[in-house]
This record gives sequence, C-alpha cells and structure tokens, in this order.
Amino acid sequence: MAKMLFRWSIALIVLSLFAFGSPSLQEAEVIYLPETHDNPKDHKFQEEVIKRLYQEGYRFVLAMEMFQQPFQKYLDDYIACKISEEEMLERTEYRKRWGFPTEYYSPLWRFAKERGIRIYALNIPSELVKRISTDGLENVKDDLLPSKVYEHTPQEKERLREVLKEHPKVDEKRFFDVQSAWDNGMALRIVRILSENKSAKVVVILGRGHAPDLNSGVPRIVQLLRKGTKQLIMENPSSSQWTSPEITHPPTPPSFQTANRERSCSP
Repeated sequence: MAKMLFRWSIALIVLSLFAFGSPSLQEAEVIYLPETHDNPKDHKFQEEVIKRLYQEGYRFVLAMEMFQQPFQKYLDDYIACKISEEEMLERTEYRKRWGFPTEYYSPLWRFAKERGIRIYALNIPSELVKRISTDGLENVKDDLLPSKVYEHTPQEKERLREVLKEHPKVDEKRFFDVQSAWDNGMALRIVRILSENKSAKVVVILGRGHAPDLNSGVPRIVQLLRKGTKQLIMENPSSSQWTSPEITHPPTPPSFQTANRERSCSP
C-alpha cells in the first residue's frame, strides 16, 4: 500500500508540473532532472517526467551523466536494436565507470529504446579526469572541454569547501579542478547536442550537485557558452536540498528493485 501511495504521489506531482501548459516547460530547450544518485524517489520522478513529456508530444533527447562520451556509438547501437542491453552495459563500461545499480536507470534507457529516443553520453571520460587531477586543469587541453574553461563562482567555491570539510584529506585544488572539468565538459556536450537537434529539447539526467540552480554548475556554463539558452530545472519536491557530488560511490542498496523488463525491438 505504501509503495502504491508513493507512486500515486509522484504521478500527481508530475501531473501538476504539466498542468495548464507551463510556458517555461514549453519554451525550455534544456530540462534538468537532477538526482541524488542513490535515491530511488528521484529516479522514479525522472521516469514519470520523461514518460509524461512523451505523452504530451514533446520532442526530446536524453543526455545522461552515467555514460562517458567516448562510448556514444554503443548507446546508438542499443537504441537502434543492434545490441542488447547487456552488451550496451559491457561496451560502455557502465559498471566500471559509473557503478550505481542498473535498476536505477534501466526504466529510462528501456523507454528510450522502445520509443526511439536518442540517448547521449554526457560525461567526460575517466582518463581525462585522471589527467586533470594529475597535471592540473590549467595544463590540460582537450576537445571535450571548452577552449575557455570557466572557473567556479565564489558562491560555488564556498559550497564546495563545505563539502571538503567532510573529506579533509582531499586536496582542494584537485577537487575544484575535477568538479570544474565535469561541469564544463557536460555543459559543452549539451551545447553540442542542441546544435545537432534544432527542434528537440535536451532532457538532462545528472547529479544534483551539478545543477543546484540555474546560476550554478552546468546550467550557468551552458548559458555562458550559448547565450540565451532557455533552461529549466524540474525537481522532485520530496528530495532534500543540494548535496555534494560524490567523491566515492556508495555500496549497492540491496532493497532497490524494479518490475520493468527489457522489451524486444519491433521487427
């Protein structure tokens, strides 16, 4: 009964967000659905919003932080029914590079496959992150980063320093460099996706720390790279406020289950 009430409450929240044809939703070019990675309620909220967007006739693509950009081909092959879900997970190295339970995200990529919605790999590769951590962001040039990398604002630095208080052994500059690289790299990727999809919205699945508000993180840099981009953050009201980007992944929660199963592609 509790699970059923939760699902109904999520559905009602999503319905209210779509009620009366919100102009901000209609006009938005980029829609962020932030998450705390191990919060099942956030994942259910994302699923309901994406299904509702489709039902309402919006044209959109997905951009997911959970996949790294060099592996885009395998997401395309999966959506095109050329490889199975397990093959996609193996070839994108999902479990090695992301590691959170597949059950959190499988309803999203299965729905996208069934409906022919393209999924874009949003994240920069681990190898690039390692170079930045070792050499310093100022010494690394890469096509996956903007030619001008934007630094954190004073407010963002203050917030990140609060995070570092819980991790005193983490070097501040390295931490700032890596966070900045993630935000800049994902923002550049979104701008490039927009250029490839002139009439489609980009629905972004990413950690809440990368999009706490439109004036911080990825949304701020998207605006700097592409002036006038119309962006919207749709938050699960049941989630807590901004939490830190994860420094290490938590263990897999044993209780998270889903009834969804992968469907075969139509002949």
